[in-house]
Amino acid sequence: MIYIITGTSSGIGRALALHFLNQGNKVIGISRSNSISDENFTHISCDLSDKHQLHEISLLDHIAKEDFPIRLINNAGIIGDIKRSHELTLTHYVDMSMVNLVAPQYLCSYVLSSFGFENVETIINISSGAAQRPIPSWGAYCATKAAMDLFAETLQAEINELGQATRVYNIAPGVVDTNMQINIRKSGQKNFSSHQKFVDLKENQELRTPEEVAQLVDEFLQTDHNEKEGVIFRV
Repeated sequence: MIYIITGTSSGIGRALALHFLNQGNKVIGISRSNSISDENFTHISCDLSDKHQLHEISLLDHIAKEDFPIRLINNAGIIGDIKRSHELTLTHYVDMSMVNLVAPQYLCSYVLSSFGFENVETIINISSGAAQRPIPSWGAYCATKAAMDLFAETLQAEINELGQATRVYNIAPGVVDTNMQINIRKSGQKNFSSHQKFVDLKENQELRTPEEVAQLVDEFLQTDHNEKEGVIFRV
């Protein structure tokens, strides 16, 4: 088994990589920086907001047939500037779209076309409850997560049409104690009307740890899921 995981420099992505490495799996981490040292870990440096760097990613030299099957976990995500939509810049929207939507879409396509449906067992995209409802000052984040949910459902429909077995899941892990949460708490009530809610979650120790999420994702992967359950899940 080999895992391809984005955003392994910190947070959920790093916890996922370490979790699966501890089980003896091979892991390829795609992120801007790296702090993981393991003989079964390969780091590919890439800024997912840069389409040129994204286009240069090559996994073919790092994955052999004996590594199959492949599990792709699109974890990397950003929330960007936490402000109301009329205050945001073109750069904000482009970066949000590249990291949260274009990069995971492209990596789904790249992995499937490079290694074949028969060798790609599972694709997991880390989603968010924000994909299901509007949250003021998170306009681009909500929109990109919602778009990724629909893309995943469409991708699974295409795979089913072709009679292939690859399964696609979008998993929303709840509110997790990551660097993104630090940025949310720094945003202030003026820019983000739900600011106090997230401050309270931290102070009341109601945030999940990245390690807890890694365990939940692993348990999800070990559970049989009926196709009728769909693609979108909360854990």
